[in-house]
Amino acid sequence: MKVAVVGGGPAGYVAAIRAAQLGAKVTLVEEGELGGECTNWACIPSKTLLRAVEVYKEAAEYLQDLPKFDWKAVQSRRWAVVKRLREGIEKLLSMNEVEVVKARAQPAPGRAVKADGRVIEADALILATGSVPAPLPNLPFGGKVLDTKSALLLEEPPSSVLIVGGGAAGAELATLFAKVGSKVVLVEVVDRLLPALDADIGRTVERELRAMGVEVYTSSTVLSVDDRGRAVSARLKTAKGEIDLEADYVVVAAGRRPNPGPFADLVKTDERGHVVVDGQMRASAGWVYAAGDVAGPPYFAHKAYAQAKIAAEAALGRKAYYEPLAVPAVVFSDPEVASVGMTEDEARRAGYDAKSARVPLSISGMGLISGGAGFVKLVYDGNSGRILGVHAVGRRVSEIAGEAALLVEFGATVEDLALVMHPHPTISELLVEAAELAVGKPTHIAKRGP
Repeated sequence: MKVAVVGGGPAGYVAAIRAAQLGAKVTLVEEGELGGECTNWACIPSKTLLRAVEVYKEAAEYLQDLPKFDWKAVQSRRWAVVKRLREGIEKLLSMNEVEVVKARAQPAPGRAVKADGRVIEADALILATGSVPAPLPNLPFGGKVLDTKSALLLEEPPSSVLIVGGGAAGAELATLFAKVGSKVVLVEVVDRLLPALDADIGRTVERELRAMGVEVYTSSTVLSVDDRGRAVSARLKTAKGEIDLEADYVVVAAGRRPNPGPFADLVKTDERGHVVVDGQMRASAGWVYAAGDVAGPPYFAHKAYAQAKIAAEAALGRKAYYEPLAVPAVVFSDPEVASVGMTEDEARRAGYDAKSARVPLSISGMGLISGGAGFVKLVYDGNSGRILGVHAVGRRVSEIAGEAALLVEFGATVEDLALVMHPHPTISELLVEAAELAVGKPTHIAKRGP
């Protein structure tokens, strides 16, 4: 069987590898760099830079007379990490005998794709064309108005920056630039940061960003921007009235949009341009499948990996379905965020007897060592004890997101979790502490009530 994959990002290269493992002859077409947006321009670069500033700031707490933070050296490290990961992807594709064509793909008559002057015939086509940064109507990209990719490519950190959008990308960029000494203003249109996540998480992240010196404006919008060449003048509409400010750059981190490209006419898309798929990632054209950002939000690489495997297996006739209960979300702000499953409000709306158990990081040895601010919260059904959601904020909580997804996906109860031994001292211990609180037998936190 012949399979064509368009796009070499997390969804594309994983789909190609899985299809090849199942015996297909696979051709992957990618016009840019293998690894896609995540490896080359987003996830890996941003986390490399964030890790560097985290280490520098921690060193500054213990050492005097540190040299100035070397942004260029860190950028060099970023490119080394990206290069190594990209070469790893290339090697994996080669080992699995996937043919890689570096060109822009277009639909061809029949079941085929055109690329690099040739027609690639295929029994199945997997679209993995990803997404691109979305500008705001009054903030088109260009000049001093940057998308998130361009912001990470700056040769020097800005002395001042206005970030528009208080979601994951905005919170991470605010953390990064604040820690290297930039004056940061962060604007979010709704009433809290990280609005898609648990409300307590958004409030905690906002408080900690303010403590770093970030000016945060929620329930606010950017009315206008005047690019003056050397700087940008902006007018904001805030809850307290209109204000004017200047910044070196404006970074629009207000979301992304799908990128089906020339294949949009081949399949049915929704009102936002995502390819409409079923549980097997099959599109309206029966021989076409889609995975990753182009198939809809959330725009996570790990979600793309999972969908890619389903698409490849379904394309080759396997019984595979994408129906996860838990899609973990992680934000590498300071403090970090890990969120899986339902919030209390979502659980209540779904008909559960929603309850929660929340413990602060400060009761944990590793929590104090790491910084102390934050919490771990379990959302569970009061009748069955089943864990419906796990929400955490604090340094290093990203490392418990996998276990949190396991708890929700497998329907563990708070009683189950309370009995599981966890290593000490780790952040993961707080999951047990929260479970013990839920069952009324807390160890390291005072029991409330009778």
